Amino acid sequence: MASSVQDAVEDNVIPDDMLERSAKNPQKTATILSKFFFCWLDPLVWLGYRQELKQEDLYSTPDETKSQHLWNKFNKYWISELQRSSSGQKARLWLALFKCFRWTLLVHGILFFILLSPPILLAVLVGYLSQYFCEKSSLEGELTLLKAINNSDLVGSKEEEIRTATRDAYLYATGITLLIFWSTSVYSLVFYYGQKVGMMFRIVMIGAIYSKVVKLSQSTIGKLSIGHIVNLASNDVQRFDMALEFVHVLWTAPLFIILTTYLLWREIGPSCLTALAVILLQTPIQCASSILFARWRLKSARVTDKRVRVMNEIISGMR
Repeated sequence: MASSVQDAVEDNVIPDDMLERSAKNPQKTATILSKFFFCWLDPLVWLGYRQELKQEDLYSTPDETKSQHLWNKFNKYWISELQRSSSGQKARLWLALFKCFRWTLLVHGILFFILLSPPILLAVLVGYLSQYFCEKSSLEGELTLLKAINNSDLVGSKEEEIRTATRDAYLYATGITLLIFWSTSVYSLVFYYGQKVGMMFRIVMIGAIYSKVVKLSQSTIGKLSIGHIVNLASNDVQRFDMALEFVHVLWTAPLFIILTTYLLWREIGPSCLTALAVILLQTPIQCASSILFARWRLKSARVTDKRVRVMNEIISGMR
């Protein structure tokens, strides 16, 4: 079976000469603004608009996402965990993955935090701007009254107060515009980076599955099916692509809940605890739903493995 898996993998491998003909990846030499707005992709997009893309038109794979590079990097930490397991302790796959991608996860976490920060700042600026419009009519009424009583000193002071409030309102409006632009621009960058990190995790796990399969004994291999292994490599590891996009919610969500509660406390006092209580009451329900969904997902995976195994037996019998 190990040879069958190897043959199946090799059948889908792109030849080395075709990889060498791939266009040079412009992301390596792109400027910060080009990476931020994905301008380095423009030539490929326009080429695809004019004609059908071919393999040699596609950019070469960046060095940091190549499977050999990622596997060598991960295997160094995984070997240390296997040595730990030889002494009777359990090997920790999550720790090996964390050590391998700790800096990548840190950068993604910072970008994710930056993505979630503008909405809170936006709410603060909108509050200040709303306060200006609420007080504007009152200030203009006071100015009209002072002009009626012909008090030049107070009129000048009130006009200066109105000019200051108007200037601040323009600054708030400019800040709102910049925050919306920043949030929209960084949104694509954050999720692109999250999908990239998830892809790197997936590549490493597929390599680990392949490395494990080719080292299994014949008796162990006889208990498995190619369909089960292919299902692991093609379906189950794809969960990393989705999970890594939102993994930083685990620490950013509590932080922003605390910050939001503090801001609400300043505005409306203890009444804000009602919203916090609703969030806390929803947490056990969401945890229970996640556990239930995980059980259903496990049952679904078993059914899928059984289906793939039956199809594999049918195809083997036809051959």
